[in-house]
Amino acid sequence: MLKTGETNPPDATPGLRPRERNKLDKLKRIKAAARELFLEQGYDSATTREIARRADVGLGTLFSYASDKRDLLFLIYNDLQDELTATAFARRPGGRTFLGQVMAGFAVYYRFFAQEPEFMRYVLRELTFYSHGRQSARFQAGREQIITGLEALVRDAREKRQLRPTAKDRVVAQLIFGVYQAEIRLWLSEKHPKPAAGLARLRAMLRIVVEGLRPSTGAV
Repeated sequence: MLKTGETNPPDATPGLRPRERNKLDKLKRIKAAARELFLEQGYDSATTREIARRADVGLGTLFSYASDKRDLLFLIYNDLQDELTATAFARRPGGRTFLGQVMAGFAVYYRFFAQEPEFMRYVLRELTFYSHGRQSARFQAGREQIITGLEALVRDAREKRQLRPTAKDRVVAQLIFGVYQAEIRLWLSEKHPKPAAGLARLRAMLRIVVEGLRPSTGAV
C-alpha cells in the first residue's frame, strides 16, 4: 500500500505520451509538495502559492487540479481512500462473525491512520461540509463506497439470520459508519493513537448496535 505522498516508480506508466506523462509528473509534484508543506508548516499556515512554488508549477496549473487548499488535501487523500476501501472490503474472511468481519474492515483504516496521524487529523477536520471543489465529488463517492462495503456485510449477515431485518441494509450500514466516524475522531485526537486501543473501543460500541439487531430467542 502506498503511503501518503509516495509516488509510483518511473516505469509504472508505460506507453504514455509525453504530454500525458508531463501532466502526471506535475500532479505527483503538486501532491508531494502539498503534503510536505502541510506537515512542515501546518495545514493552516501553508499557502497554495508556496505549494505551487515547491512543486515548480504555476498557480494556474495547481488550480487545474484542485479548487483551493482544502481541495489539495483531498487530492492527496482520495487515492488513499480508494485503496484503503478496496483492501478493507476485498474479501470476507470465512469463519468470522458479522462483527468480526466489520472490525477486520475498519482495522485497515485504523492501522493506516496510526501511521499518518497528523495528516489524517487535517483530513477529518476539513471533511465537514466538504461538498464543493474539484475533488469533493470523488471524496463523497469514496465514502459511499465504504457504506456500500458495509451494506454487503449486513446483507450477507441478514441472509444467514445473524441479524434481524428491522431496518434496510443500507440504513444499518449508515448507522455503523456513523459510529465509526465518531470513534475514529475521538481516537485520533489522542497524542499517540494506538490501533489496538481504538479498535477495542470501536468493537465495544458496535457490539451494542449488533446486540440490538440479533434475533430474539426462538426466532427462526
